[in-house]
Amino acid sequence: MHAFHFDTLWHDSGAMEMVVTNLSDTAVAAPSLYYGSITRTLPPSKAEGGHFVRRQANYHEYAADETLTLAPGAQWHVTEHSLTRAALHSNEGPKSAAILLPSGERAKTFVADLQASSPKPNEASEDSDLRCGVLPQPQTILVDGYHAHTPSHLLVQGDLNLQREASKVSALTRRLHPLVPVPFVLAAPLGTIEVSAKSSDLPRDSYEIRFAKGEIEISHGAGQGLFYALISLAQMLTHARLDPKTYAMPREGVISDAPRHSWRGAHLDVSRQFYKLGKVLRYVDIMAWHKMNRFHWHLTDDEGWRLEIKAYPKLAEQASATGMMEAILPQLGGDAEGQRGFYTQDEARRVIEQAGELGIEVMPEIDLPGHCACVVGAYPELLDQEEELESYHSVQGFGNNALNPAMDLSYTFAEQVLGEVCDLFPFEVVHVGGDEVADDAWMKSPKAEAMMKETKLKGTFELQAHFLRHLQQFLASRGKSIGGWEEMAHGGGVKTENCLLFAWTTVEKTAELAEKGYDVISTPGQAYYLDMAQSSDWCEPGASWAGVTLVSQTYAFEAQNESPALAKHLKGVQGCVWSEHLTTMERVNYMVFPRLSAIAEAGWTEAKGKDFGRFETFSVLMPRL
Repeated sequence: MHAFHFDTLWHDSGAMEMVVTNLSDTAVAAPSLYYGSITRTLPPSKAEGGHFVRRQANYHEYAADETLTLAPGAQWHVTEHSLTRAALHSNEGPKSAAILLPSGERAKTFVADLQASSPKPNEASEDSDLRCGVLPQPQTILVDGYHAHTPSHLLVQGDLNLQREASKVSALTRRLHPLVPVPFVLAAPLGTIEVSAKSSDLPRDSYEIRFAKGEIEISHGAGQGLFYALISLAQMLTHARLDPKTYAMPREGVISDAPRHSWRGAHLDVSRQFYKLGKVLRYVDIMAWHKMNRFHWHLTDDEGWRLEIKAYPKLAEQASATGMMEAILPQLGGDAEGQRGFYTQDEARRVIEQAGELGIEVMPEIDLPGHCACVVGAYPELLDQEEELESYHSVQGFGNNALNPAMDLSYTFAEQVLGEVCDLFPFEVVHVGGDEVADDAWMKSPKAEAMMKETKLKGTFELQAHFLRHLQQFLASRGKSIGGWEEMAHGGGVKTENCLLFAWTTVEKTAELAEKGYDVISTPGQAYYLDMAQSSDWCEPGASWAGVTLVSQTYAFEAQNESPALAKHLKGVQGCVWSEHLTTMERVNYMVFPRLSAIAEAGWTEAKGKDFGRFETFSVLMPRL
């Protein structure tokens, strides 16, 4: 989060007012401000509230009086009257800024748009066809009228928590929609619509927004209710700017809203295609704009290991690469030369931090015991050396790609890796895969044969279940629950307690797992796998094992039915972005959107509130990668 928020206001007198708001928890004595602006100070300065220090071209620096202490939530105002030119529009205000602390440290500062001297009049629109532009669709919208002119900004003052959340949402909006005004400012001219907020006994993550008499009042429950209300307001302003003939800002009315499911997830496979950190952060931003709250980060698979593990450095050095001279030859990447890439633990922390600020928990996935071709390529000692090299093949064609449950090294490796993952990721669930182990895996391993004879375990899936139950126990000792794909119920399965399974092969699997007593997330390939082709046309990109999935099919799918087991155990829904076929960002955007938006609405909006015609018109305004 930004420690400071910087607003600028243009006055009719030809002066520019600069307002710094302290959003941190610490009082700051005698701060300094520097910024870059095409509207420049003309020495000698005629500043009020601060001292002009220096200027070089567009660089400016001002210092507060030595007696000024800026408490948390307090504002420092500087007004400069001596300027080289009049500002004609917002582009001529500051582009970037930072606060210089007495220690010499530069504090992270969000820079809002330069505001005009007075907002447009608060007039009512006579257009009865206008709509409120929010996605996912709120549970209840009762709007009596809209503004004739979309406000440039909404003013947030007073409450420090509200200011922090509003500044955070403004920064998010700037990242996703850089060509529209930021929704919230912390200082503004008279006449700007003001937003206030109060906590209430509404259910967790719920909110209500009341529009009346030129003011906006938010009531919110615990959790993310306030954040979600501000996201809705930011969307209303943004979409009214993007499509003013269809969407507008409510003037009078009430919006009442609450999420349908507690788990509203989006998955990203970074193994088959490696996405640079900036793209991962943008994906998290897009999730937040959709009010999604669980990021399933698929960090490892046969084709590449993407997370730095201190105990096993060759995972980053070797297992993160495909190529003609690597253990894993070039696979389905966009370049026949292969690819290389991993995230350092500091980079992972950055994703966790940004996601956390936006109300999103990050669930890591370390795929075990299968999908480990790159692992055994880097550490061949993890294979039974007496077993033939190609004694079995996974469905993707990799030979001997699963850690052997009959080998002590498999447990040592898994515990050391998962130990570092537990230390790094605060979320309560660690996903360990458990999927797509070949049904004849280890059956020609002498060590596995000896183990089965000793333990009376039979076949691949009982061996796998034995291994996964051990991981479940290990994670429990670290205060974590185990997560995994539906195959973790095979071979006797893991325990239902402290376990979350993800149903994917058929639409019926969600209910089947729930009836076995597992908490479950619905993510069927036939509706929620976003790598599936969207038509049967020969040239249509995408996979086809689950058939063709139109946007309308994704939107219409309902995980909930009459099953009592689902009423108890269905925790939510999730879209999965598998990357084998997503070799360019153009393909990513074509495949993922607007189907991810459809899943976001399924996770938030009750079935009776869904309307595909409305969604289809609106979803084109949602941001892309």
